[in-house]
Amino acid sequence: MRNALSVAAALVIFSQALAFAAPCESLASLSLPDATITSAESVDAGAFAPPGGAQGRQAAVFKSLAAFCRVALTAKPTSDSDIRIEVWMPATGWNNNLRGVGNVGLGGSVDINALAATLRMGYAAVGSDTGHQGDSSYALNHPEKVIDFGYRAAHEMTVKAKAIIAAFYGNGPKFSFMEECGGGTIPALGEAQRYPADYDGIAISGFGAYKTHHIFSQLWIWQAAHETEASYIPKEKLAVLHNAVLKQCDALDGVTDGLIEDPTRCKFDPGVVECKGADGPECLTAPQVAAARKIYAGPKNPRTGKQIYSGLYPGSELGWLQLGGPQPLPFAADYYKFFVYRDPNWDAKTRPVNFDADVALADKPENLVVNAVNPDLRKFFARGGKLVIYEGWADYTIPPGGAIDYYKSVEAKAGAKSSKDSMRLFMVPGGAHCGQERTDEFNRLTAIEQWVENGKAPDQIIATRVAEGKPTRTRPLCPYPQVAAYKGSGSTDDAANFACKMP
Repeated sequence: MRNALSVAAALVIFSQALAFAAPCESLASLSLPDATITSAESVDAGAFAPPGGAQGRQAAVFKSLAAFCRVALTAKPTSDSDIRIEVWMPATGWNNNLRGVGNVGLGGSVDINALAATLRMGYAAVGSDTGHQGDSSYALNHPEKVIDFGYRAAHEMTVKAKAIIAAFYGNGPKFSFMEECGGGTIPALGEAQRYPADYDGIAISGFGAYKTHHIFSQLWIWQAAHETEASYIPKEKLAVLHNAVLKQCDALDGVTDGLIEDPTRCKFDPGVVECKGADGPECLTAPQVAAARKIYAGPKNPRTGKQIYSGLYPGSELGWLQLGGPQPLPFAADYYKFFVYRDPNWDAKTRPVNFDADVALADKPENLVVNAVNPDLRKFFARGGKLVIYEGWADYTIPPGGAIDYYKSVEAKAGAKSSKDSMRLFMVPGGAHCGQERTDEFNRLTAIEQWVENGKAPDQIIATRVAEGKPTRTRPLCPYPQVAAYKGSGSTDDAANFACKMP
C-alpha cells in the first residue's frame, strides 16, 4: 500500500510540474537580465536543419534527433558584448541534467554538433559562440569581448540556460556538467575557478587552458621544423623516429604492445637514428635530429633558460606534422596576429616568434583573461564539485605536460586529501589530442556523472581499443601518478591482467 501511495504521490507531483511548464514558443517572451530571446521554437523529430546545411553522416545525425525545444538568445552583460547562445531541451526523456558545451580553437560560433550529441544523451544542452563571430580580429579593439571569450560567455550561457530550463520544465536541472577538450577547457576550468556554483562536475582533456603559453609550444615546433630547409622532417622520417622510440622504450613497462605506458621513463635521444653517411630513408640527417631534439625539449627562453611550456613526449612522433607541417596551426597563427602582435598581416615565415620578448607580449594583463590556470579550486571542491582530467601522453597538438603541471598546482593549493576527494587525472598511453587514442573507446562523461550523482570516485577507467568495429584490447587507465602494470600472466590485451600501481 505504501508503495502504491508513493507512486500516486509521484504522479501527482509530476503532473503538477507538467501543468506549470511553459510551452516552448511561449519562452520567447521570457524576461532575462541583460539578454534578449530572439527565437523559441519546437523542433519535430528529424526536422532540424542546421544553418548552411549538412552532408553525409552529419546530416544523418541531425535527422535522428528526437523532438526538442530550441531557444536562441543574445546576452549583453556589457555595452560591447554580443554573446549568441542556444539552449536545446528534449521534449521527452530529459535526464534532469544540464550540460554546457564549449568550442574548438578560439570559438566564434555555436557548436551545434556538440549540442546535438548532448541532446541525444538526454541532457538539456547550452552553448555559445564565446561572444564573437568568425576569427579573432575582434581582439584588436574590443577588450570586453576578450573578457567574454575568456570566461564571461560561459557563465552567461549557464545562468541563462538554467532559467530557461526552469521555465520550460517547471524545475531547474538537478546536476550540471561540462565535458570539454582543447579550446573548450578554457570555459570549463574558468567556470570552476570563477563561478564554483555553476557546475557540479567538469571533465576536460587536451588541456588548452594555458593559452598564452601553449601557443609558444606550437610555434616552437613549427620553427624547429623550419629553421632551415634541411630541418624539415617528412612523414616517412617521422615513422623512422617513432619506430626507434618504440624499440628503445616500448618494453619498459614489461609489455611490448606498441604503447609507452609512462614516457617520462623513456630517455630517448634521436641521435640514435642519425645518418652515419649520406642521407637515406632509414635515418635522419643532422639538421633533422637537431629539430627533433628541440621538439622533445619544448620552448625555452633563450636568455634565461626558463621553460615556457612542455615539449612533446616520446611516442607522439607520428602526429608531428600537424604542428610542423608547411604552415603553422591556424588557431595559433590567429592568436599571434590578433592578441600578441596585434597585426593582422603577421606571418611566421617573415617574422619568427621571439621566445623571450614575445612571451612578455602574450602575458600582458589584458590577455591573461584567456587563461584558466588559477589552481585555487577550494570553493568548487567545498560545495561538492568534481574535476576529472584526461590527457594523452602522445598529444601532439597541445603537449600534455601542461595538464600535469595544472593538476599538481591544484593539489598543492587544495591539499592532498581535498584533491583526492574531488579530482582525478588519467594519462592515456598512446593518447593523442581530444580522443584520438590508440586505446580509444571510453566515455569521458560517465566517470564524472557517476562521481557527482552516486559518489562513486573513478579509481580506474577501462579503455577499449576498437579495430574494424570490434574490440581488440582493453586496458585500465590509472589515476596519476599510478600506471597500469602487467601482473605477469594472461593476455596483455585484457585489462583484468593489469593493476594500477605507483611507478
